[in-house]
Amino acid sequence: MQVTVLAMGGRITPTDECLKVFLHLAGGDAARILILPTACHDVLAVQEYARGLEMLGVRYPPTILPVWEREQAEDRSLVRVLACASAVLILGGDLNRLLAVVRGTRLHHALWQAGAAGVVIGGISAGAAALGTWVGGLEGALRPSRWQPALGVLPHTVIVPHFHRQGRLEALLRITSRYPGWLGLGVDEATGVIVCPSGLQGVGAGQVTLITVVERDSASEGDPWIVRLCAGQSLAWSALPWLRQSQIRGWEMIRDEFSGRPLPPVAGSTDVMFHLFQK
Repeated sequence: MQVTVLAMGGRITPTDECLKVFLHLAGGDAARILILPTACHDVLAVQEYARGLEMLGVRYPPTILPVWEREQAEDRSLVRVLACASAVLILGGDLNRLLAVVRGTRLHHALWQAGAAGVVIGGISAGAAALGTWVGGLEGALRPSRWQPALGVLPHTVIVPHFHRQGRLEALLRITSRYPGWLGLGVDEATGVIVCPSGLQGVGAGQVTLITVVERDSASEGDPWIVRLCAGQSLAWSALPWLRQSQIRGWEMIRDEFSGRPLPPVAGSTDVMFHLFQK
């Protein structure tokens, strides 16, 4: 998995420890950070995050992308802007609005390209949930009927923020049982998880719960594998014994092939892997 992502579970203050880690991943004080505010209805909160990153020591003021409507997400100049960034921070708020505006647009495609090129992508709450392949509505229970395609920055992955809330463990178990070999990440509030080529690492005040189910051709078919990571604890991809090299290569292929050739479908979500590349 070539992309580097920091998924944060919610209640992240503008100077939170998780954002300090995000800034470090993005290159420290020399980072050039873009903020995608689409999900956030509070303009003052958006500005607070920009100021918070400056307080944490970033030399160049973060750029707030003016993407509030779908037409703005089709702006060709966004591709050039993303190409010059070292990190993108996707704020939380209204998950459905974020997906309705961004999914399937030029901005969406540019996010994929940026992640493949080494740009660090961070998400808070709804912004974190949107980074996976599938996402459930964050209000109330995560019922199966409410799951929908996400942005797919992390393929074969489902991210559930605010994980301490009732019913979210059961929901993540259900969705990962439906797709063996996928990763389910439950992220507590004031907590984040780094997902990078070497593995995963927890940051912040709470825990990150990793859930995956063994592949269907495994001897222990259908058994969930659950690990909880606290701040500073890490897990290498090699620790997943049934994660075949062919599957890892598949992730890399999904990330690398932007030439317009057909991409390999993901079981149960073929539409996710194809409609993203519409121009």
